Amino acid sequence: MSDVDDVKAAVAAYHAALSSLNIAKIETLWAHDESVTQLEPASKAVIHGWKAVKKGLEDFFGGFTELKISQADGPHVRVKGDAAWATGRTHAVAKTKAGEAMTLNVFDTQIFEKRGGAWMVVSNIALPVPQ
Repeated sequence: MSDVDDVKAAVAAYHAALSSLNIAKIETLWAHDESVTQLEPASKAVIHGWKAVKKGLEDFFGGFTELKISQADGPHVRVKGDAAWATGRTHAVAKTKAGEAMTLNVFDTQIFEKRGGAWMVVSNIALPVPQ
C-alpha cells in the first residue's frame, strides 16, 4: 500500500475507534507526547499534550452511550515525507447518556507523523460544517 492508502486506513481506524467509545482503541492511534493537539466542536480551548488529549477523549466518550461516525466526503490526503494530513466531512449520529439523540456534521482535519513505520495522530481538529 502507498502512504496515501496507509493514511486513509489510519483515518478509518480513527473513526472506528471514536465510534467504539473505547479509549484503549483510540489511544493506540495517537502519539503520546506533549506536541499533540485536539480541538472538538464542544472544546472551549485547544487541548495540548497527550495526557490532556486523553482526558478530553475520556470525558467525550463518557457523555455517550452510542456514537457512529461515517465519512461523508474524503478523506482527502496529502503526504510530505513523514508528515501527512487528511481532511474531509464526517457525519456523527449519537445518543447521549441522558437519552438525547443527536446528529452532527463536521469538517475534520487529522495531522499524522510517521513514527516507527506507523502513521500516528498528532493533531485532530473537528469543527461543525457551516450551514
